[in-house]
Amino acid sequence: MAQTQLVPLITAAVIIVVLAIRVARMAREQRFAPGRMWIIPIAFGALTGFLIAAERYTSARDLGLLALSLAVGFGIGWYQGTHTAVRVDHAAHAMFVKISPLGGMIWIGVIVLRIGVRYATGGMDPNAVAQGSPPAGTGGPAGLISMCLLVLAVGVIVGLRAYLQRIYARERAALA
Repeated sequence: MAQTQLVPLITAAVIIVVLAIRVARMAREQRFAPGRMWIIPIAFGALTGFLIAAERYTSARDLGLLALSLAVGFGIGWYQGTHTAVRVDHAAHAMFVKISPLGGMIWIGVIVLRIGVRYATGGMDPNAVAQGSPPAGTGGPAGLISMCLLVLAVGVIVGLRAYLQRIYARERAALA
């Protein structure tokens, strides 16, 4: 098997393993510390911002579509929060969260769709990257759609965390 055929297979295998781990974690109750639950959304947002800059999605139209994607993702994340079981442990200053399967599947669907768009448009071509030219899936409408899907996923994560923060603050206020 040639290297050009092996790289996409390895990439797909890694993505499947990561998504399987994420699905397994979503299926059980997770502990969230309110002070630390923002670390992953900030890191994912920073990585996304880096990709936006690296792929030069900086026109007013691009930024407008990306902002719209973030807002839609935030709304989906907030909605996901309304269907999430949250138990607050005041003594431990923690929340125990069980994310609804539908919400988790939406997030995973967005990531898979982004990867599918990039793969279908040649955005994962190892030959282009090795030669120093941008992959075919970057830039243009397909690349912008792919980036909007990534920003939508960031919005989903941030929206869910914002909802959880609101629940925690409300529960803490009820104690006072």
